[in-house]
Amino acid sequence: MRGNTDKTLLFCLCLSAGLGWWLHGLFRQWPSIITEFFAPVNESLWEHVKIIFWPYLLTGLYLTGTGRWRRAPWLATLLLSSALLPALGWQIHLHLGEQAGSAYLVLYLLVVVIQFTLPSHLPVPEGWEGVLSGAVILLCGAIVCWTILPPNHPLFHDLSLADTFCNLPC
Repeated sequence: MRGNTDKTLLFCLCLSAGLGWWLHGLFRQWPSIITEFFAPVNESLWEHVKIIFWPYLLTGLYLTGTGRWRRAPWLATLLLSSALLPALGWQIHLHLGEQAGSAYLVLYLLVVVIQFTLPSHLPVPEGWEGVLSGAVILLCGAIVCWTILPPNHPLFHDLSLADTFCNLPC
């Protein structure tokens, strides 16, 4: 049984990473009001939360539904990884600037691996499931709202623009 679980986790990890990779270019291929809620619209750090959040939400729903994961640690990991990607991406951008392309890719893959490693080691009480579910719903709302009307904050600025680096508080 253990070997089957490991294969399932590895498959879900690869699926999640592949879905995120696909979502990264989805809006450029099919720009529409629907795809903008699931795929990054620009190269801001906040927009890249979508490529971590949506694939992990889908694969995590499967893994918790089949009983391979407990819900509370999975939800906590979903929230933590959604904060970890922009936080570390910010640091990479501050230190490497425009030469950070491959570092972002390594960061993305690292966060995906963390997503599939952390739930089995995170000691989150099941009693927190309701609060964590509410926080995930709020994050979904933030993704939708801030896709439509992003705040004027460096986290939401397109990092591919030439003057973006000047806007960051360095």
